Amino acid sequence: MQITIPPHLQSTYKLIQCAFSDGIEAENYDLLLALLSEEMSDRNLAEVIAYYVGKDYRIVLNDVYRVQSIAVPKGEAINNLKKVLLSCGYQDWIHELSS
Repeated sequence: MQITIPPHLQSTYKLIQCAFSDGIEAENYDLLLALLSEEMSDRNLAEVIAYYVGKDYRIVLNDVYRVQSIAVPKGEAINNLKKVLLSCGYQDWIHELSS
């Protein structure tokens, strides 16, 4: 089944696809949610992750809330993930969001 990513989420989807071409591993899922939630609205983040991993939007939204409140990932792990995203255009993506 072909999915259509809304235009406002396409660059984020491509960023995730570049960094996690084989899917988001369990150990990176919470880290990715925490890192991207610094730059995106909770709902947009949940929507794009739900598209990418094939989960229900409401479940992903609850995951976003969880990593922001009770399961906050460690800074060092997030920095390691950020290095991966930087090689996929993370800095350009941030610039695009702020434009």
